[in-house]
Amino acid sequence: MILSGIVPESMLELLQKAAEKVHSVDYIKIIAHYDGDGSSSAIILAKALLREHKKFHISYIKDLSPESVKARIDEDPDYLTIIVDAGSDQSSLVSSNDKIIILDHHFHSPGEFRGIHVNSRDHGIDGTREACGATMAYLFSLALNEKNADLFPFFLSGAIADKQDIGGYVGLNRVLIEKLGRGFKKIRTINLAGENLLEALSYSVDPFFGTLSGNGELSKTFLAALNIDYTKSPKDLTEDEKQKLEERLAIELLKQRISSDALKYLETDMWVFDDIGLTSKEIAGIVDGNSKISQNGTVIQYFLGDESMRKACMDNWRRFKSKLIEFAKQASREMFSLTHVQYFYAPDSEMAGSIAGLLMLYYAKQDLPVIGFNSGESPITKVSARGTARMVRNGLNLSVVVRDACASVGGHGGGHDIAAGGSIPKGKESAFLSRANSMIDEQIGNFGCE
Repeated sequence: MILSGIVPESMLELLQKAAEKVHSVDYIKIIAHYDGDGSSSAIILAKALLREHKKFHISYIKDLSPESVKARIDEDPDYLTIIVDAGSDQSSLVSSNDKIIILDHHFHSPGEFRGIHVNSRDHGIDGTREACGATMAYLFSLALNEKNADLFPFFLSGAIADKQDIGGYVGLNRVLIEKLGRGFKKIRTINLAGENLLEALSYSVDPFFGTLSGNGELSKTFLAALNIDYTKSPKDLTEDEKQKLEERLAIELLKQRISSDALKYLETDMWVFDDIGLTSKEIAGIVDGNSKISQNGTVIQYFLGDESMRKACMDNWRRFKSKLIEFAKQASREMFSLTHVQYFYAPDSEMAGSIAGLLMLYYAKQDLPVIGFNSGESPITKVSARGTARMVRNGLNLSVVVRDACASVGGHGGGHDIAAGGSIPKGKESAFLSRANSMIDEQIGNFGCE
């Protein structure tokens, strides 16, 4: 079996049980987290279920409070439900429901659950660096049918969207790439994506160039100074052009207050999928960009084979990146700091996490975690927190910080050690920050003074 030797036996048994359960029914409900990783997971599951001639319905969830997840499940309690890229920390409220399969990678508190619960962390696999939601969906698809190995592009899409490619793939992700990615074309190149270099540079958010990103004219001038044709595709650069461009872009990044992780992200392994007509970076960007502006259905439809949706997907991708660049630059000018955390107020709730991640990697102080707030007209304020790998190595765990700080003001939250999110009652931001600031002090103390 293809998964033998790739995952622990304990995980393999659960994946096989989940596959058997799916084979025994005709209709499956899929609940996926709304972001790039969750949508990539949904694409994998949709393609795998179509091949098994199963009927299914996909819905997306943003509010991960136990009550919200339970309400979504209770809409159709009689159908088999797969929850992907979420569900572990919400399983306690549906513990008696044996018609649920959870495929997750987030921190959670173990408890009784009658369904099938497959979380990478329960099997010694780090859900922050070694496995994402799409990793778990890909593993399940392979347990369902080994022919699903060709869904590899969407496993990569989720890993990239979840930033698990930074510094190179490790753990389970790396094993899957080494064993199942050999049949796909891989190149080592500058981490840019777009139909041409001008688009790739002026819309770039990963990496984020403070002066070039969002500025087409300046990007054109920058490329002209290097004698590089801005109409050329990033993947068609000569080795000499690639070296020149990478050196100059590294200088641009060094002018910013970047993390070491950000500099590593300038060059990456990229897969070219000729049958799709896109690179792994482009697929991840399109899926994530559409998802972040609530166009999950559009991107699913396109990658399930509806070519008429390609233009809409590309336009949504550009629209998302334009908004993200604009909002990130605005937020960078309006940052506030306490002793152990820096924070901002985001103009768009669905982008708070993306803005926080971008700022943490490329623009903000590197000795304080970043927290973004968004409340808008809602009585609820959404919280997004981001740190760096170096902070985590020194003891930072934002999953614990956000979970406990949210709970202290009547909210809820969780996630990863390096990235977490939650919701709190509007007006409780100061109390939340006070608690978070104190907890970060306990975890990493005077980190910036090392």
